[in-house]
Amino acid sequence: MVKRAKSRQGVKNMPTHAGSVTYRKEQDKILYLIISSSDGVHWVLPKGHIEPDESPEEAALRELREEAGIVGEIVNKLPLQSFDVAGKPVTVQYFLIKSSGYCPAHEQRLIRWKDQASSLELLSFANTRMILLEGSKRLKNL
Repeated sequence: MVKRAKSRQGVKNMPTHAGSVTYRKEQDKILYLIISSSDGVHWVLPKGHIEPDESPEEAALRELREEAGIVGEIVNKLPLQSFDVAGKPVTVQYFLIKSSGYCPAHEQRLIRWKDQASSLELLSFANTRMILLEGSKRLKNL
């Protein structure tokens, strides 16, 4: 049974949001997807609210499609990240996702495919840099 997102709100260690460290292989390189924030000010990883009728996995894949126009496959579950936004608790479940194609994006975001070093320089927030490093580490162990 899928828990409703409303029951996740404010419950410690229950994800309210889902996101992804998305990668693709290009020749011998691993490239990571970085997107512009909704306000266009920052560079971030795809993520968003978990809807009442979906799992964190479904939400991560939906957000990836909506924000970046990327279709992918989950290959690993990454650690939860918790923080406050405007005084409200947010817990994000990230997933390592392998890109498998493109689809029409619903949002007008800029997207960049960058190697690990360039991704870490581009990302605006320390928590997203940490989760990208964790995704990279897990990818090397697959």
